[in-house]
Amino acid sequence: MFILQKSNQALQICLDDFFSHSEGCVTKSSFSQARKHLCYKVFKRLNLFINNLFYQEASFKKWRGFRVLAIDGSTVKLPDHPSLYSRFSVHAFGAKRSVEHCMSRISLLYDVFNEVCLDAQMEAYDTSEATLCKLHLPWMKMGDMVLFDRFYASTELMALLQSKGVQYVLRMRKKSWKCVKEFLDSKEKERIVQLPLNGKSKYLLKTKPNLKEGVTVRLIKSRGQDGEIRVFATSLLTDNYKASSIVSLYRQRWSVEEGYKLLKSRLELARFSGKTVQAVQQDFYSKCFMLSLSAILRFKVRSPKVKKDKGSVSKRVRIHNKSYAINRCKIVIKQLYEGIIDIQSIVGEFIRYLADKIEYSRKGQHNKRKKNKGYAKQISMSYKGV
Repeated sequence: MFILQKSNQALQICLDDFFSHSEGCVTKSSFSQARKHLCYKVFKRLNLFINNLFYQEASFKKWRGFRVLAIDGSTVKLPDHPSLYSRFSVHAFGAKRSVEHCMSRISLLYDVFNEVCLDAQMEAYDTSEATLCKLHLPWMKMGDMVLFDRFYASTELMALLQSKGVQYVLRMRKKSWKCVKEFLDSKEKERIVQLPLNGKSKYLLKTKPNLKEGVTVRLIKSRGQDGEIRVFATSLLTDNYKASSIVSLYRQRWSVEEGYKLLKSRLELARFSGKTVQAVQQDFYSKCFMLSLSAILRFKVRSPKVKKDKGSVSKRVRIHNKSYAINRCKIVIKQLYEGIIDIQSIVGEFIRYLADKIEYSRKGQHNKRKKNKGYAKQISMSYKGV
């Protein structure tokens, strides 16, 4: 419970605050010794437990009956400590590759509409995102729709999803697929193609008897705001799903990027509380659990009704203060530790506080991406930790 609710202040300050009602003094050394006996998988089990409850009990948001998920990977810099070298990997960076850092590659399976983290993976930096993607497959089920960026597209992945009855939308790379090049040269806006299983993925025919020799997908063209033509592949072959609605659905994949912003900037993932493998894994999976917990607790939070003038059209959208919600979740955890067992009053207080802090965002506002990759901000926004 302490690991879940601690902030990124000095460790001793957090310990004194959390155990303020306990007898004696809890030191950093005693905490480090105690955490050696805690397996990081407890946070993964807790995350799975609350997610199962949420999807069983709540009328969660869907798209045409599908639960919409997205997968995306990222990297995180780890503490420079010899205990991490064997589990993760050290890589050289810089123009002359003279600076070495211990790095890890992470991946999230994220519910883009309900903002719940279904699964998280943390492996060595040289592990590919495609490999981490396969580790997420057990958490997908029939009735799911998964959105993928262009670096995930492969016939093997499409076949694996098809064998599980999972629908998908992938952005395709133009230079890597012959069928995509031919489709771009044509005047067609849509095309259904058969992608044969290559040598690396033919092993699936033995393990997945419901698969055929190839995968049938529907290719869709779309022109972005920058004028670039993008190609998407989807398993939704019928005309009941318009091309424009599928492209609009793919744009919802950006929600997983917002999840990473919460994880890295608000929860300050890179500021680990220890330098051992156990400490790093505990911090990572506990913060992923906090993402899910805060999203579930604020799922039914509604702002107080505001009177509008007749005939007026509001150009503002009500949104939750997600950083504040995570902070209030930590308060809930501490209240449980202190022996306050009236769960309904604790959650009711959480909902009232969050409803009073509803914020507003303008409809349709967006910032253009800067094409110059070498651009660096002179003054960066200082995210406040929770």
